[in-house]
Amino acid sequence: TPLCSDPSPLGRLVLGLYGNLLPLTVSTFKRMCTSSSYKNTLVHKIFPGQFFQAGRQGRSREYGEVRLPPALDLPRNTETVDSKAFLLKHSRPGVVSLCLSENDDDDEVKLDSEYRNVEFLITTGPGPCPQLDNNNIVFGTVLEGKVLVSILCLKLLQ
Repeated sequence: TPLCSDPSPLGRLVLGLYGNLLPLTVSTFKRMCTSSSYKNTLVHKIFPGQFFQAGRQGRSREYGEVRLPPALDLPRNTETVDSKAFLLKHSRPGVVSLCLSENDDDDEVKLDSEYRNVEFLITTGPGPCPQLDNNNIVFGTVLEGKVLVSILCLKLLQ
């Protein structure tokens, strides 16, 4: 059963990641992408004109939630408590960040010893999202596909 009524691909996003500044956050994101852990993950929250969220962790792939394969063995992200991790800002559309303040993962899931925060957001614009600054870790930017991000949000809101 498809997770949404129109599961056709909309295009491709190319992301640039700030691995020199945030090696743990970027490493985790890359491993999630290359292991197909984000495959069929739903965009589960949209704030029109601001950002959308994806990568919610949970138990059910049926509902588009991310399940971490045990073999992935992701380290705990110590950058989430490092003030240097919050230097980059949500200054424009296409900013990619690790969700900390807006995280939707269930408390029961978060208490699991194997829990790793892998939920992310992408700003959609048209302007900056200063309310996300100092609360979420900016670790990348959309290099190609910014129009796709806007189309995706419009489709999801219909």
